[in-house]
Amino acid sequence: MNSALSERLIKIKDWLQRITQSGWSFSSDPDTQAFCLSRIAELASSDVIEKKLKEELGNRPWWPPYRILLVISETDPLGTLEGFLAAYLIGCRIRIKARDSLPLLETLRQTLGLSESECEIENWNSQNQDDARLLKGVDVALLAGGDSLIRHYRSVAPSYIRLVELGPKLSAMAILGDEPPPLDRLLADICLFLQGVCSSPRFIAIEKKRTAERLFTLLASRLDALPPLPDDIRLGQLAKVRTLSMQSLLSSDCFKIVHSEASGWTVTLSTGLSPEVWLPKGISLIYCPDDSVEDLLSLAHERWFGQLQTLGYWGVERSPRYEGFTRYCPIGKMHRRSALAPRDGVFTLAALVTFIDEEKE
Repeated sequence: MNSALSERLIKIKDWLQRITQSGWSFSSDPDTQAFCLSRIAELASSDVIEKKLKEELGNRPWWPPYRILLVISETDPLGTLEGFLAAYLIGCRIRIKARDSLPLLETLRQTLGLSESECEIENWNSQNQDDARLLKGVDVALLAGGDSLIRHYRSVAPSYIRLVELGPKLSAMAILGDEPPPLDRLLADICLFLQGVCSSPRFIAIEKKRTAERLFTLLASRLDALPPLPDDIRLGQLAKVRTLSMQSLLSSDCFKIVHSEASGWTVTLSTGLSPEVWLPKGISLIYCPDDSVEDLLSLAHERWFGQLQTLGYWGVERSPRYEGFTRYCPIGKMHRRSALAPRDGVFTLAALVTFIDEEKE
């Protein structure tokens, strides 16, 4: 490891330690806030970053980009921080779009001793965005967000700019056997980041009818105690709840729904893969009376080809393998992806640098 890289690593770990001690606010939800601080503390007090450098970049010669453009959805503050620190670590100029994370990034830029030309922080507002100016001098763009964001930069970026795309992904749970997982583990996976990140499960496939019914009852009793949803989400949630409640009365299909006025969260129980009954934020239980969980997840792979991410599982001794998912973990660990693991199948540091081919006599 060269001296410049070692110096940057020391600065990063010192800043991470200070952020942990200061209790910087990452979320208004106490559980999400505690989770973010615990993850940062892990990075600050371990050799994970050193291992990541060694495993992804090794002893092969490489060059950093001249300038990286970072456009990362701020629903996951840790994702924004991870992208920034990766770009700084490899030693390139940074241009990053920011909105909610603006105070954090400005503090980080100052602490690391970066000038405004070395680290440009752009306002996230994309109305009337000057794409040519934003992309000027950029040779790599790290994009993490929705379909429209990815499509936009594909259409405006010159061909010489390498796009590292982390598009929207869908995660799920599979519960096999007669016993449901502990509610605290399940709810941690569902409610952290208010279900706003790709590793949040959008549906839960359940093998046994009795398990599905029992889990529905248990979750319905806990809805009032869940972290309250923002008012703008509650409005859309309530409108969908009323529509689905009416449909459940008129339909002969197995469908149940319970909504909490206190928290804004909802739990549903249905059969078959039916995204039309999913709510903006909610717990969608799916019992598979005719098809197995494996069949249901195969259908999910066909429906969202290339868009699946994490599968949390319960009721099996070893990790299952269902086609399409890029990560498997026990329920309760869906947001605890190791810093050494790939993100959506991509090793971030290796994707950002340019490796050099040296031939010797």
